[in-house]
Amino acid sequence: MSIMAAAGGAQMLSSGNAFADDAAPDAVAQQWAIFRSKYLRPGGRVIDTGNGGESHSEGQGYGMLFAAAAGDLASFEAIWMWARTNLQHTDDKLFSWRYLSGHQPAVPDKNNATDGDLLIALALGRAGKRFKRPDFIQDAMAIYGDVVNLMTMKVGPYVVLMPGKTGFVKKDSVILNLSYYVMPSLLQAFDLTADPRWRTVMQDGLRLVAAGRFGQWRLPPDWLAVNRATGALSIAQGWPPRFSYDAIRVPLYLYWAHMLAPDVLADFSRFWNNFGANALPGWVDLMTGARSPYNAPPGYLAVAECTGLDSAGELPTLDHAPDYYSAALTLLVYIARAEETIK
Repeated sequence: MSIMAAAGGAQMLSSGNAFADDAAPDAVAQQWAIFRSKYLRPGGRVIDTGNGGESHSEGQGYGMLFAAAAGDLASFEAIWMWARTNLQHTDDKLFSWRYLSGHQPAVPDKNNATDGDLLIALALGRAGKRFKRPDFIQDAMAIYGDVVNLMTMKVGPYVVLMPGKTGFVKKDSVILNLSYYVMPSLLQAFDLTADPRWRTVMQDGLRLVAAGRFGQWRLPPDWLAVNRATGALSIAQGWPPRFSYDAIRVPLYLYWAHMLAPDVLADFSRFWNNFGANALPGWVDLMTGARSPYNAPPGYLAVAECTGLDSAGELPTLDHAPDYYSAALTLLVYIARAEETIK
């Protein structure tokens, strides 16, 4: 996709910004009510039930997005206040990635996770428009400013989005996570700030997705290495060489932002339909082709349903979600589909 296409997406998302003026579709509101009852604690903390009840900047961002989409200002404000009080840095506007209840200190690692930063900023921008709160939009713009200034760097022919401040720059390579390219948020960043650097980040992110796919299914790995000298792409060492927990969000974010290129969509469709709705793997090894011994949770099926799976099945509902992450993926698909209808 060209830069101009990405810019066109920004215009489209800003002008039809989800539920800025209209009531949220019933399905989104209903699913948010389930998510809120299962994963939102008093005081505004979203808990990751699949990881011992810890919390993340990602989860706070998802919760804020869902509350804004459902028109639930009270929950939005509670989740945002908890995030800024417990996770936001004092020396910049980014967020520590994890909170451990009962641990001393509760935030043992101050490193950020850029997807969490972008999700929180996306939610703030959308809530600012929906609830007519310019303070939310200003907060979003401050986060975007620190992301583009602190979390981007030139690596070979690419301007890349770093996953976090520390730990990802190696001697010969830089490690990326393509699921951290939350494309609707990058579009909003460009829309709100008019900073041309966001065009480059989006354009190069699309180039990385197009070129950074491996194995018989041509899928993105959870973690991608970019050679610092040549720009060559490879599956990052130090992590399982899989398409799994992280990379499942790559096609979802592309679909949501209307950036899912036909050739990329075709490869995802081929993968989903090889296994079918009843046997999607939880992960696939991009080196050997081996699949997980268990099937994917419902959230993965929801992603497949909107990115090429030949199925007339209805989306899963959150009352059957096994954990926070599967529920979050499913509700993101509900929102993305609702916006496709409104567009």
